[in-house]
Amino acid sequence: MRAEERGFRAAWFPEITFGDAFGAATAVATRTSRVELGTGVVGIWSRSPVTMALQAATLNELSGGRLLLGLGLQARGYVEGWHGRTYERPVRAMREYVTILRRILSGEPVTFEGEIFSVRNFQLQMQPPERPARIYLAAIGPQMTRLAGELADGVLGYCYSLEYLRDVVVPNLRAGAERAGRTLDGFDVACGFPTIVGDAGLEQIRGQALMFATARSSSPEYEKSFAAAGFGGEVAEIFARLERGDVPGALDTVSTDMADAVTIAGPTGHVRERIAAYRDAGLTTVALNPSPPDVFFPLYEGHFPEGTAFPEFSFPAYLQVIDDTLALGGSNGDH
Repeated sequence: MRAEERGFRAAWFPEITFGDAFGAATAVATRTSRVELGTGVVGIWSRSPVTMALQAATLNELSGGRLLLGLGLQARGYVEGWHGRTYERPVRAMREYVTILRRILSGEPVTFEGEIFSVRNFQLQMQPPERPARIYLAAIGPQMTRLAGELADGVLGYCYSLEYLRDVVVPNLRAGAERAGRTLDGFDVACGFPTIVGDAGLEQIRGQALMFATARSSSPEYEKSFAAAGFGGEVAEIFARLERGDVPGALDTVSTDMADAVTIAGPTGHVRERIAAYRDAGLTTVALNPSPPDVFFPLYEGHFPEGTAFPEFSFPAYLQVIDDTLALGGSNGDH
């Protein structure tokens, strides 16, 4: 696998509408020996805790202990529209889910009667691994970030600005760790970023910035990440234009400086400087997500005004972005 050959520490596999994360990660596990395998991320309402534990234990065993199990809430529309589940009390739900999961993966017999999730008389019939799967919580807002610091082995964010990482994420991780009576030693502070490496990268990534600046129904904390970087006024203007149905005007409001605040894009030297800046601010993992150039699309129903004409996706252009990202190499420990 090219990511392993280029020295990247881990590869993350998404799960939305184009295949499940465990299948792709399993296929890669059989063709690699070193690279860690992350689910980035699977929703807790998509599988029962028992099913999730079975899949996680199987992949971790097959890969020799290389699994990074990324868990997330996903958007309310995904949970209720696709899975027919009730999206309720998300922090409580995640706390119960992770508690059950850890107990199952440790090999103990589990009976757990929670307010949202329950398991009766289940025990995983597998030898506990020498290298247990590491559990990451997808978190943008303060409450889930604190929970990650308390319960998880890592946090996986997306589009953190440097200021949001410094002023919101790291303090809340520390607060959660203190609540559990532990430190963040060995804890992985990870964040994914839309990435386009190249001279035109910051111009071509503006659509991705537009997507996440307006993704309130996925997480209202995204726009707070922009605001922390000084772009609150621009986000307000973007929403005003979208309310008038002016999508091209909304995109024009996204400057390259604004896009730069929440992405990793631009010439190679600039990309490396941005990675270094995030490491100095407290990230231990910078996850680079190759993104199609000049493209944006709805993340959920109703994200953009009805009738919006979205840019055409070019598969060859996307493959070139992947090649350019892999060419960076992973010598700095980045995903």
